[in-house]
Amino acid sequence: MPLSRTRLAVTALSVLGATALSLALPVPGAAAAQPRGEAKDASTSPIVIGSENFTEELVLGNLYNDVLQHAGFKTKLRSDLGTRAYVDEAMAHKAIDLFPDYAGSLLAYLKPKETSLATQLKTDLPALRKALAAQGATALNPAAAIDTNVFVVTAATAKKYHLKTVSQLQPVASQMVFAGPPECPQYAYCLKGLKSLYHLHFKGFLSADESGPITLADLENGKAQVAEFFSTDTSILGGGFVQLEDNKHLEPADHIIPVIRKSSDVPGVAKALNALSAKLTTPALADLDKEATNTHNPAGAAAQWLKKVGLT
Repeated sequence: MPLSRTRLAVTALSVLGATALSLALPVPGAAAAQPRGEAKDASTSPIVIGSENFTEELVLGNLYNDVLQHAGFKTKLRSDLGTRAYVDEAMAHKAIDLFPDYAGSLLAYLKPKETSLATQLKTDLPALRKALAAQGATALNPAAAIDTNVFVVTAATAKKYHLKTVSQLQPVASQMVFAGPPECPQYAYCLKGLKSLYHLHFKGFLSADESGPITLADLENGKAQVAEFFSTDTSILGGGFVQLEDNKHLEPADHIIPVIRKSSDVPGVAKALNALSAKLTTPALADLDKEATNTHNPAGAAAQWLKKVGLT
């Protein structure tokens, strides 16, 4: 997951409980609505879907909402609740039943002492499900889509120095300037981690924006030779750039996952959400983010994509 969101792992839940609950107003009951064609009590509560307060989360919340409605479930979307701390607190207090999150960063948030398990999905997912069980929740199938920090060079730089992995920067890093957000030098998933895990010592650091146009311009005009971006940034998905493989697993394995209360985890719900996760790739998520940002309409971007891929 991108830097600013991963950094939320150090926030203490205890100081946010009351605020979180005021944002996520009490919801009567937590039982899942039943699909069409099955017996359902008229008073059954809807599946309440929450999301954090940035564009990608709003898109994901709408994706979950739309596929579940299409599958015949009654839902209520409570988007833009706030940071992960607010959303997780709402889940812990049964104010929401489902939310999208990022596997590695969520484990690091819930279990800060288990961050070493968060860098690969094969170790992260079992530990995450164990941690969520304490809240009466679980994680469904992860999507192929991953939104994490990536380290990028131009195609010309990659060709010149034969670069495919982050480790291969070691002999040449002292000749290069690194561009990233202002927090990068002190951040475990940016320069601090690159120094401790990869033993990279760059010629200099260029403070720029967070996976934005300034960082892109610095890379393109040669002011920087390496830069940090989000993996879902469409500006680096073309042929002019190379994302270096994080071969020592510095970054969390931030695959998109549906986090759901066990009482709502009935077969029809899991089937609909798992089908969505199976089609959600990193390029698709990047395109969804771009469309939602350009149109200021996350709901519309989500609805259009679901129809395009045959899920609604």
